[in-house]
Amino acid sequence: MPFVRKEDLKDMELPSLIDIIFLLLIFFLVTYSFSEMGEETGPARSIFDLPEALGESPVLEEEVLRTLLFQIEHKDSKDIHSPKVVYALWPSLSDSITLSQALVKAREDSSLHAEFPDGFLQLPDEEFQSTPPCTLIANSIARYKTRYFHNVSVTNTIEIRAAKDTEFRIIDFIMDCCAAYQDTIPRIVFHTLATEGD
Repeated sequence: MPFVRKEDLKDMELPSLIDIIFLLLIFFLVTYSFSEMGEETGPARSIFDLPEALGESPVLEEEVLRTLLFQIEHKDSKDIHSPKVVYALWPSLSDSITLSQALVKAREDSSLHAEFPDGFLQLPDEEFQSTPPCTLIANSIARYKTRYFHNVSVTNTIEIRAAKDTEFRIIDFIMDCCAAYQDTIPRIVFHTLATEGD
């Protein structure tokens, strides 16, 4: 039989084993050196350095208002320690109303704005939700949903314009009110109000 196939049993190849050991050694040295560097620089910071949203397209005051918008700003725009006020800006579907016109209307109509009380961050949830601003927000979203958001649609939007230092509890409350209607209000658009120093 001239064509007999002969197979030898292969042992583990030595070069591949050496490569694996070498890679593990490099990995160990690199991770060890990084762990030593962390100890020299000190403990990790516990303060989060969150990014800021810096939009390139500012919202113009003469832009036509197309959906319910909550504007949250300081009562006195020059004093950052003044209480926050929320304005419910309603669009006019019969004619075009600009943001500035809606804001003037909301400032004149006491049913369209409310001031957050001092110390509202320390209030229990039930008390916070019964404050005049939260009642205004919840009622406005409910009325707007009843009037305009009959069907589930990705175009159903609520907008928020807020000062940079607006407390998250306010934003979270608005998001919770919208989430109560599940997919009926799927989008919330945020804008940051520019301060005079910006």
